[in-house]
Amino acid sequence: MSQPVVTIIVAALKPLYGIGYKGSLPWRLRKEMAYFRRVTTRTVDPSLRNAVIMGRKTWESIPSKFRPLPNRLNVILSRSFENKIIDDDVLHAKSVQDSLRLIKDKNIERVYVIGGAEIYNEFIKSGLVDNVLLTEIENTEEEQLEMDTFLKFDADQWIKSSKSDLIEFTGEEAIDDDIQENKFSYNYTLWSKQ
Repeated sequence: MSQPVVTIIVAALKPLYGIGYKGSLPWRLRKEMAYFRRVTTRTVDPSLRNAVIMGRKTWESIPSKFRPLPNRLNVILSRSFENKIIDDDVLHAKSVQDSLRLIKDKNIERVYVIGGAEIYNEFIKSGLVDNVLLTEIENTEEEQLEMDTFLKFDADQWIKSSKSDLIEFTGEEAIDDDIQENKFSYNYTLWSKQ
């Protein structure tokens, strides 16, 4: 079986691509979370499922009643882990390469990297990422939003896809522009390797 497509899925505040503050998300965007759930769960082939790869801190930040993320293979990365199958829905891996090796025979359609910053940036640096599903967030209020965690995303190294390509890739029926929620405006985008 060939290597599944590896996609980073992330929401980031423009222009510096801030993704967190003090270990948590600085926003609560219900529509964006629903989009995340639909996209990371949806498969073209009903006999397959997707994998979500995350760091240990991201895993621990998910309330225990929602872990593991349902209908997806949850892969948790930590240098302190042994490479190990925990159960049908959870794997532990020591490295980016180990995570991809461990899911090789698990009937996976797509691999979504879901955070945190160290994991995102390690995957980008490794050259193993095919696409970035980036929710570009803008703060619509005057006050500055404090951020201490950033995605190292150089847009010059990627090609922004058309909205129709985004819809086809995600399987969404339609995607709105300039979604307003709380004090934020955001757009879903798809970037592919140059």
